[in-house]
Amino acid sequence: MKRDKNLTAGLTAFIFVFASLNPAYSATSLLNKSCTKLKATTISAGKNLICTSKAGKKIWTLQKITLPTSIPSFSLKYQNSEVTAVLIANSFEIDTQKITGAEAVIYAKVNGNYNRIGSAVWDASTTILNVGDNTVNFNIPLANNAYRGYELAVEIRYLNANGIGEKALKSIPIPATDPTPSTTPTPTATPTQTPTPVASPTPTPVTSAAPIAEVGCSVNYLSPLPYASQRMSITNMAWEKDSLGYVSVNMSIRNDNSMALRLVEFTFYLMHKGALIITTSTLEGNHHFYIQDDAKFNSTDGIRGAWMPGQTRVFKIPTNQMLECKSISVLSSGYTVKQGIGAS
Repeated sequence: MKRDKNLTAGLTAFIFVFASLNPAYSATSLLNKSCTKLKATTISAGKNLICTSKAGKKIWTLQKITLPTSIPSFSLKYQNSEVTAVLIANSFEIDTQKITGAEAVIYAKVNGNYNRIGSAVWDASTTILNVGDNTVNFNIPLANNAYRGYELAVEIRYLNANGIGEKALKSIPIPATDPTPSTTPTPTATPTQTPTPVASPTPTPVTSAAPIAEVGCSVNYLSPLPYASQRMSITNMAWEKDSLGYVSVNMSIRNDNSMALRLVEFTFYLMHKGALIITTSTLEGNHHFYIQDDAKFNSTDGIRGAWMPGQTRVFKIPTNQMLECKSISVLSSGYTVKQGIGAS
């Protein structure tokens, strides 16, 4: 019996030492207690802890569980009925944000709406990353000659165990036809009959959740929509970026004045990488002096006539700047009514 007691005591001592050497098994929380290796992680008392330095001492602190914070950086190209998105994956971001992969979704602009037509995924665990930037290709094949002449948009988001991060969105136009080869063809002795070309079928749009209509651009607002003066209301803003990098915005504006309008001056204020950008546009009809049915504003909606009270028109307003979309912060906007047409 005495021997059994000694054996029990020995086992108890072993378990105590094992638990003290393995924090994950400790019933007592290690929170705020000393640790040895920075950025080491463990689970103690059911909580995720990480070894951090505070006041020159290494201690266990709560590990924050967050979604990926990096916005993917990528480029687009189209060749041989395939869209390729080239993602720049940084090894430090992948490691520190515990990124497990990314998903690329492609949309086609059909009849003014963006419809999901395909996707591709990247599993970070199957890739050996070099230190620094790495390239990851998303190859999204299209049906032969499908979506010729259409605009396609690709959206990429990072993933980790906690969920999906913020999107990056870019668009690319698909040429209606392939470029003509520059080489001179070899003449054929016997003429060959040219077959009658068959029109490519119009692709059937797939109904799916579409991206926000800020094609290729994502900006920051200090308020939901920038301030507008002189009884002008902005009801919607959809940002665009062309192939050269020039940014513009399609803006839906409502005339809340009591008069019809024929000439309005618009000023737009935004910040880009610490620099203030002020751009001014004139919204006007074909003629400054109103003639019945001859005051079609330079709006994209194609409505003729005066800009009537309560009526919303859509204007494409250029910034005349080559900008990085995610670095744009919209400050405010203002209008000056130059010429009206009289009370309604």
